[in-house]
Amino acid sequence: MAAFISRGKLGISFLVQCCFLSFVASQSVKVTLGPLPEEEKSGTLVGNIARATPISSEVSNAEFQTLTFAFLDASNRNTHLFSINSRSGAIFTETKIDRESICEDMEICLIDFNVFVTSDVTDYFKMVEVTINITDINDNQPSFKVKNQEITVNVPENNVAGLMKPLPTAVDKDTRENSVQEYKLHKSNYPFSLNVEKRLNNRFSVNLVVTDRLDREIRDHYTVLLLATDGGVQPMTGTLTIHINVTDDNDSDPMFTQQDYSFGVEETEGPGNVVGKVTATDADIGRNKDIRYNLVFPTRDHRGPKLFGIDSFTGEITIKNPLQYDAGKTFQAIVEARDQGVIQNLAEATVTLTVVNVGNNAPHLDLKLSSSLTVRADTVTIPENAKKNLFVGKLDVTDNDSGASGIVDCWSRHPSFKVVSYGDYFTVVLNGTLDREYEEHVDVTLVCRDKGSPPKQDTAPFNVIVEDINDNPPVFSRRTYEADVTEGNSIGKHILKLEASDADAGINKNFVFSLYPRENSVFSIHPDTGWLRAMTPFDHEVEKKLNVIVVAADKGKPPLSSTATVVVNIKDINDNSPVITVSELRVPEEGDSIKRVGYLIGKDRDSGRNAELVFSMPPTKGDIGKFFKVNSDGSVMAIQRLDREKRERYILHVQVRDRGIPPRNQSATVFIIVEDINDHSPEFTFPKPGDKSVTVKWSFPPKRKIKSVNATDADLGENKTISYYIHSGNKAGLFGLDKDKGDLFLHRRIKASDDQFHRLVIAAHDWGIPQQETKRELEVVIDVTNATFAALEGRRVEDKYILIAGIVAGITLLLSIIILVIIFVIRNGNRRRPIPPMMEKTQNWHVVKTGVQEECGKGEVLERVGVTWRGSDDDIDKKGSGGGGGGGGSGSGTGDRNGEGGFSRGSQPDVTKTGNEVTFKKALVSNNTWSDGRDGYIQNHSNVGIGLDPYRKQEFYTFCKVRNSHDDVHSVTSGDTNNSDSGRGGSEDDIPLPPIAECSPELNKQGWVSEKTMGL
Repeated sequence: MAAFISRGKLGISFLVQCCFLSFVASQSVKVTLGPLPEEEKSGTLVGNIARATPISSEVSNAEFQTLTFAFLDASNRNTHLFSINSRSGAIFTETKIDRESICEDMEICLIDFNVFVTSDVTDYFKMVEVTINITDINDNQPSFKVKNQEITVNVPENNVAGLMKPLPTAVDKDTRENSVQEYKLHKSNYPFSLNVEKRLNNRFSVNLVVTDRLDREIRDHYTVLLLATDGGVQPMTGTLTIHINVTDDNDSDPMFTQQDYSFGVEETEGPGNVVGKVTATDADIGRNKDIRYNLVFPTRDHRGPKLFGIDSFTGEITIKNPLQYDAGKTFQAIVEARDQGVIQNLAEATVTLTVVNVGNNAPHLDLKLSSSLTVRADTVTIPENAKKNLFVGKLDVTDNDSGASGIVDCWSRHPSFKVVSYGDYFTVVLNGTLDREYEEHVDVTLVCRDKGSPPKQDTAPFNVIVEDINDNPPVFSRRTYEADVTEGNSIGKHILKLEASDADAGINKNFVFSLYPRENSVFSIHPDTGWLRAMTPFDHEVEKKLNVIVVAADKGKPPLSSTATVVVNIKDINDNSPVITVSELRVPEEGDSIKRVGYLIGKDRDSGRNAELVFSMPPTKGDIGKFFKVNSDGSVMAIQRLDREKRERYILHVQVRDRGIPPRNQSATVFIIVEDINDHSPEFTFPKPGDKSVTVKWSFPPKRKIKSVNATDADLGENKTISYYIHSGNKAGLFGLDKDKGDLFLHRRIKASDDQFHRLVIAAHDWGIPQQETKRELEVVIDVTNATFAALEGRRVEDKYILIAGIVAGITLLLSIIILVIIFVIRNGNRRRPIPPMMEKTQNWHVVKTGVQEECGKGEVLERVGVTWRGSDDDIDKKGSGGGGGGGGSGSGTGDRNGEGGFSRGSQPDVTKTGNEVTFKKALVSNNTWSDGRDGYIQNHSNVGIGLDPYRKQEFYTFCKVRNSHDDVHSVTSGDTNNSDSGRGGSEDDIPLPPIAECSPELNKQGWVSEKTMGL
C-alpha cells in the first residue's frame, strides 16, 4: 500500500514537473532579425524584439512601460556589435559591421546572442534568442594573393595543343554573387585561352590553356592579362599579369585517393590519438611532387578546430582536446593537398568527423550571471527590495549522453533562488525577497543531475551581496517656514534655521541642505546646519515677498530628498520720493469760471503709508495763482474763465509729498494747454463795407477767376478752416464760387438777357462744431459796350451792315486804283531825287478810316495784317476823356516819358473815338506807339503793332506806308528796317521811289503791306 502511494506521488510529481517545464518553455522565444546589410553606419535600426516577438501582445501598455530589455552575456563578442534600447527593445548597430571579418568564407552570416526581458513591477520574464542575418554587399575587389599581382608560368616548348597550366585564383572576401564569378583573358592574339571549372565551396579551378605548339627558339616569352570579375550589381575586377616562359614546368595536380572521407571517434579517445588519414599523390617529381595537407573548418564552426587537427606531411587527423562534451556531434571539414611547385597545384576532398557516445558522463554546467548584477566573476549584488523572479543568470547544461543519461534536472540549494527550465537551457531567478538586515551575504549553489544509472551531477556556485536601499527621504520639521526681513538689510544676514531628519542608516541617513535651483544669488544655506542667509540687500519696491525652496537630500544611491518652502516678507521703509507722472493737462477754453482741468497723477514705489500722496501748488511769482489751484487729491481747478485767443498755455509748478516718516517730496512742472473751441465766426476781408463791388466785362470767359473773396478766423484747426458758397443772388446760375479758394468765376458766357447788375450774398463758414458762418454782399457789374448792342439788333441789322460793307468795299477798290496811279507818278518823279540820309529809315504807318463793318475777332486782324494788339479796356476808358498828353494823343491821359501820347507801352491804342463822327488819325510807328504826325519819327524799334478797340462800333481802316513829300522810303518789314531781305538797301539806283502814300495789294518781299479792309 505504501509503495502504491509512493508511486502515486511520483506520478503526480512527474505530471506537475512536465506541466511546469511546458510553462517555462513558453517563456523562451527565438527570433531572427534582418537582413542587415554590412557596412551600415553606427546607430542603424536592426529590428525591435518587442515587435518581432509576441511580447508586445502578451502584456498591456501599462506593463510594457515597466519592461527592461538587456543582453544576457555582456562579454559575448557579438553583443559588442550592437546596442539595445532597454525600454523599447529596439536593437541598433554599435559600429560598422564588416561581414568578411566576422563570417569569412561563409555564405550565410548569422550572429547569435541572448536577450532577457523582465518587468520592474510584475514577475514577467522572457528569454529571447536573437539571430541577426548579416547580408553581404559588394565592397571587396577580387585580388590575387601573389606578389605585385603577377606570376610567371613556364610552358615546355615541346608542348602539345591543349596543354593546361594551373593559375592562382582570385580571392574576394564577398560571398555568393558578390564573389568571383568569371575569369577571362584580356583580348590578345597569343595562342592561349582559359579553362575555368567551379569546384567545391564555390571555388574555381583556373588553367591557362596553350592552344598551339610553342617554339621557344621562335619566341620564348609571352605576357597576358587575367581578369577576375565578381557578380555584384556594379561588378569589380581584379587583374593578374601572367608572364609565360616557354620551358617545362609543374603540370600535374595532386590527386586524393578518394573525394570523401568519413571517420568516427569515440568520446573516450584522448588528445593526440589519430582519428584517420587522408592520402594524395602527384605525378610530378621533386618539389612538384611534395604535398602538404591542411584541414579547413567552416568559419562558424568554432568547436571543430579546437578538437581536431591534421599532420601537414602525413595527412593524419588527430584529436587536440577531450571529446566527452561533444559526444554525438558531427563535424564537416575540407582537406587540402598542395604541391610545392613554383605555382602550387591544389586538390580538395571532404572529411566527416563523428564523435561517438560510448558512456554516461556528468552534465557540464556553464553559468553566465546577469551583467547588470555582476560585480565579480562569481558574485552578484542584489538590492534588498528586489522583486520576486528577478533574473539572476543563465545556466547552460551540456550532457550528450543518450537515453535517461542525457536528461538533466537542476535546482538551487538556497530557498531564495530557484532554477527554471526553458528547454535547451535554464535560468536562475530570485524566489522571494531578500532582507539585508537578516542576511547580508548569501552563498548559492546550483545542482544539475542526470537520470543515468548511477546518476551523475555537477554544481555551479555563486555569491550574492544583499545591498541596503535608500527608501527613506529626509523629512523637514515643517513644510512651510515664514520670516520677515526689512529692506536694505546687510549681506549675509541670518534669516532662519531649518531642521530635518532621516530614518535611514549609514550613508543613507546623512543629508545636506541646498536651494532649488542651486544657482541662487539671493539666498544661501549652510549644507550642514541649515541656516538660511541673505546674499543681497532686499528692495521692497522690487519684491515684496520672496519664496525660496530648500532641499534636503541624503547621500544614498539613488539619493532621496524632500523640500520645504520659506516665505520671506520684505518690509518697506520710506526710501523713495514720489514723482508726478503727468506733464500736461488739456482743458477747453470758455466754460464756467470754476471748472476742473484734470488730475495730477503721482507714483511712489513704496507701500502703505509711505505711498500715500498729497499734492499742492506752492506760492509762485506771477499771476498763475489767479487762474488755477491744486487740491490735495491732485485735482487741478481753473478759477477763472479761460480764453485761448488770449493765452493758450500756462505753466504750473506743483509739489507732491508722501506720508512717510520722515516724509519725502518732489516738485514738477505741469503745462496746461487751453484747447480751442469754435467761438469765432469768419470775418471777411473782401467783400467788406466800402469795398464790395467788382466789374466784369461782357466778353469775360467762363471758368476764369474774376475776383477772390477772402475771410479769416481767429480759431485753430478745423475751427479755422473756411469754406465759401453763394448764399443768394445768383440769378440764372451765372456765377460760381470755389469753396476752398473763394475764387468767383462765370459758369457760362454772359447773355444779352442777363442783368448788368448782380447783388450776391457770399457766405463763409468754418468747419467747427457747431459751425460759425458770416455773410456779406458782393456787387457784380457787367460792363456792356456798343458791340454788345450791335449783336442784339438781329438779322435785319446784319443785312444792313452787309450792304454797307459792299458799298465800302467798292469805294475802297476805286480809291486804291487812284492811289496806285498817284504812287506810280510820284515814284517816277522822285526817282531822280537824292535820298536824304536821315529819311532812309524813318518810315511810319498811318491809319485811314474807310468805313464801318460788323465786329470780328482779334485773331483775324492779326492773321491778315500781322499787327499786335496792345492796351487794355482800362486804357480805352482812360483815352475816352480829357486832352492828350505827351505827344498829343487824341484821348485822355498823360504822356509817357517818350512823349508818345497818353498810352503806356504795351497798351491797346485807341484808333477811333466812339460816340461821335470824328476820326482821329495816328501814325503807327515801329515802337508800338501812336503819333499824330507832329512829333516826327521814332526809329530803331523792331515790331510794328496796332491796337484796335474790340468793344465799340467798328470801322474800316487802311494801313499804308507814308513819308514826307521829299522822302525816299526803303522797304520795311515787321522786323529791322535795315533788313537785307528787302533787296533795296544797297544804292539809290536800286531803290524805286514810291509815291507819298501808296497801298500795295499784297505784302511783297520789300515789306509792303497790302491794303485791307478789316471788320473788327
